[in-house]
Amino acid sequence: MNKNKISFLIVFLVEISAILLAVFDVLPREAVLISTGIMVFYFIFSKIEHSLLLFILSIPLFVAMPITEGFDTMANWRILLVILFLVWFFKKGYVKNFLKQGICCSPKLKINSSLVKWVIVFLVIGALTVFVATSPVAAIKKLLFLINIFLLFPIIKNVAKNEKEKTRIIKTGATALMIILVIGYLQLISVFFAPLYNFWQWWAENVTSVFYGSNLSELLKVSNTWFSYYADSPSTLRMFSVFPDSHSFAMFGVIGLIFLTFLAKQIHEPLSGFRARKRAGSPTSVGGAKGETLSEARWDSRGKRRGLCIWPCIVLSLLALMFSGSRGVWLSAVIPFLVVVFLFIFRKEKTLKPFLIMLIIFALAFPVSSLILSQSYEDGEDATLAFKRAKSITDLEELSVRSRLGIWKNSLESVLKHPLLGVGIGNYPVVLNEDISAAKRGASAHNLYLDIASEMGLLGLAAFLLIILSIFKKIRKEIINNKLYAICFLFFFGWILIYNLFDVVLLNDKVLLFFMIMTGLLYKDEQ
Repeated sequence: MNKNKISFLIVFLVEISAILLAVFDVLPREAVLISTGIMVFYFIFSKIEHSLLLFILSIPLFVAMPITEGFDTMANWRILLVILFLVWFFKKGYVKNFLKQGICCSPKLKINSSLVKWVIVFLVIGALTVFVATSPVAAIKKLLFLINIFLLFPIIKNVAKNEKEKTRIIKTGATALMIILVIGYLQLISVFFAPLYNFWQWWAENVTSVFYGSNLSELLKVSNTWFSYYADSPSTLRMFSVFPDSHSFAMFGVIGLIFLTFLAKQIHEPLSGFRARKRAGSPTSVGGAKGETLSEARWDSRGKRRGLCIWPCIVLSLLALMFSGSRGVWLSAVIPFLVVVFLFIFRKEKTLKPFLIMLIIFALAFPVSSLILSQSYEDGEDATLAFKRAKSITDLEELSVRSRLGIWKNSLESVLKHPLLGVGIGNYPVVLNEDISAAKRGASAHNLYLDIASEMGLLGLAAFLLIILSIFKKIRKEIINNKLYAICFLFFFGWILIYNLFDVVLLNDKVLLFFMIMTGLLYKDEQ
């Protein structure tokens, strides 16, 4: 093991150790400040590729920094990402180029990406809404939050130009998903041995305080969305891992599946190509390296070994979406899977086989998750819990459904009242006639498009839809060029867009960081 790997592992283990020691009250929360400082030092003096991988791997582990007693909610990723961006910016020579030629004449700083242009337009509109916001401070905070996260996009895009680094980023993203899942399944197992209330209070007090600060910790002790409720059955835990709610956990899982699916298809397609070339009598080099040849048996063995790792991870990910209890993520999966079935049957698109396998797993996950959840309470007789929750989607009198409908109505009325610039970015609680502080308690439109229209008006919504359109154009271009990643991206991007009709969890910091990785990889070939 070389020095780079050793230093990488040491810093990562220090980060994990600091979090565990703080969670179990062995050390005070201030221990995470020390581990964050070590990560800053590592970012400054390591290769940008290594720092980026550490950042991606740490997304599930980013915590709130206890700077002072009254200010302990700012996540450490915000500082780490700024440092990572500045190191990348300086090492790429942008500053030197700017000093020589000026910002207007510097070819390196010219914006050619339509996506970046529309993102800038979106942020400018957001900045304009500060002047109409009830709370300009809340507006500026959210604007800075979005700018902060977007810094990850150009780094991913640039580093991933190297095909080897692209694969490493995808594998690291898949590993980050596994970290989330391990924690989630440990949660699920724990409720078999401890009462739900004890789990609830301990998690809010010990874990939430470390990851999100004392304010959210105190709030979640009395109110949260961690449980599913049934009319004639006891409550069950909804898997949420390190997230403040199960919806953002589910969204993170959907995004993470793009990395696992790509890796699964990457194994299958080179093997198919190898066999096709062998039947045609063509050279059978694989992997892109000059002179590299593998026998079919050896390549098949390697592919099977990798598949044995990846497909169980996909199964656990899809099962976790069931355990999340997020009806939005279940409902939003219907259209992408139906499109896959249609194309497979009528267009004979054989490249879609992995998605059909996932559909079968997804369908089987319902009875399996119901059976497991039914064992979490004493009688364990009701094995239809997931089906009951799915059925409640159509129950307009169910509390959650009724509340959403009311919120959507208020949001539409607000858009009609403030059509141009909305009520101000970060000011959504105004729509519900609540205090701005309600945003910290999760006040939102429960629909990303309505949320943006309410806060930023129709101008902001138009800019956001043009961002989406720009991404679709890029996907189309990549698919025409027969790019494997674009096919995977399209399926899960569609799932995400439909899911956003029911929630705004794409704006969760960990989720949005993951989405930036996903999108940056799509644009890696763009100047």
